[in-house]
Amino acid sequence: MRDSSTGLLTSGDTRIIPVNDSRGMKDFLDLPRVIQGRDPLWVPPIAYEQRRILNPRTGPFFEYGAAQYYLAWRGGKPVGRISAHVNPRYEERHDAGTGFFGFFECIDDPAVAGALFDAAAGWLRGRGKSRLVGPLSFSIYDEVGILVDGFDSMPAILHAHNPPYYENLLVRWGFRKAIDWHAFKVTQRDIDAEAMEKRLRTIMKGRSLVLASPTVRDFTARADEVMEIFNEAWDDNWGHIPFTRREFGHIFQQLRPILKPEMIHLVLDGERIAAFAINIPDLNPVIQKLNGRLTPWGILRLLYEARFRPVRKMRALLLGVRRPYQGRLLHHALILRTYLHMVRTTSCEVCDCSLVPESLAHHIRTIQRFGGKLYKTFRVFEREI
Repeated sequence: MRDSSTGLLTSGDTRIIPVNDSRGMKDFLDLPRVIQGRDPLWVPPIAYEQRRILNPRTGPFFEYGAAQYYLAWRGGKPVGRISAHVNPRYEERHDAGTGFFGFFECIDDPAVAGALFDAAAGWLRGRGKSRLVGPLSFSIYDEVGILVDGFDSMPAILHAHNPPYYENLLVRWGFRKAIDWHAFKVTQRDIDAEAMEKRLRTIMKGRSLVLASPTVRDFTARADEVMEIFNEAWDDNWGHIPFTRREFGHIFQQLRPILKPEMIHLVLDGERIAAFAINIPDLNPVIQKLNGRLTPWGILRLLYEARFRPVRKMRALLLGVRRPYQGRLLHHALILRTYLHMVRTTSCEVCDCSLVPESLAHHIRTIQRFGGKLYKTFRVFEREI
C-alpha cells in the first residue's frame, strides 16, 4: 500500500522507495555488493559503466525506452532493488501489453522480493501493461535472466550471476518460466585439426568467399555493416529487437579496447561481409580484482591482460550470417576457424559459447556437435499483472 503521509510504498516492515536522485542511485549501485559481496564467484560490475547505462541522459536504452528504479528498505538499510521498464520498440514488433523488470537484487526474503515485484507491476499497470517479463537489463542482448543452474563457476564476461535462492523468490510471487538461455563450454583441445581444416576448405571450396581477420580499426569502421547483419540474422530470435546505431555503438565502444584481430573472423564476398564472428578474451578474473572501480591503473591492467597476456578463457560473443548466405554452413566455417585458432595459436582452455535461447535447437545441436557442454542456464520469467 502507499503511505499517504510520505508517498512511499509500504509492505509490512518493508518500504519501497523510488530512486529519483543521486543518493538513491548510489544505494542502488551499491546494493549488489551487499547481497553478493561474500560470494567468491561474483564479479562486481564496473560502477562507472553501470551508472552510465542506468542514467536516462547517457544510457542507450533511453533513446526510446523509459524506466523507474526502486529500492527496498528495512531497518534503515537497503535490502533489495528492481527496475521496471517499458520498451516501445518491443511493443511495435511483439505486443503492447508486456512490461519488463531488471537489475533485480534481493535478500533471501519473499516478503521483500514480493514488495519489489508489486512496485514494478504497479508502475507498469499504470502504463497499460498486463504482463511482466524479466529479468532483462534492459534487453535480451544485455544481461538476461537469472542463473538457475551452473553456480559452481565464475560467470563469463557480460554474464549475470546471482544466489541460488533468487529462483524461489520469483516462483513464490507467481512467476513461471518464459524461456531458458544456455551457456555451453568447449574444453577439448585434443582434436583432429587436419580433419577440421579439410572440412573448412570443403565448406569454402568453389565459392567467391574468403575468410579474413581484419584489424580492429578496419572492423570498427564497418560497425554499421556488422550491426545490419546481426539484426537481419537474429530477426526471428525470441524477444529480438534490432539494435539502434547508438546501442551498437555503445557495445563497440565497450569492446574495442579488448578486441584482438586474430579473434575476429569474417567471411567476405568481395568487399561485402557475408558473415562474421566476434570472440573476446574473458576478462572477468581481472575485472573481479578491480572491485568495481575503473582507475587509470585498472584500465592499463585490463588492456595489458586483453592484448598481451595469453588467453585462458574466451567467449564466443556474436555471430551472424546474412540471410542470402544462410544454409551454406558459413556458421560452421566460422566455428571451425575459431576452434582451429584456439588450439593452434593459443593456450586457451575454455571457450564459452553463449547465450543461446532454448528455442534455437539447431544452433544448440551445432555447438554440441563441436563438443560444447551445457554448463549454465539463465531463465527469463513471466507473469500476468
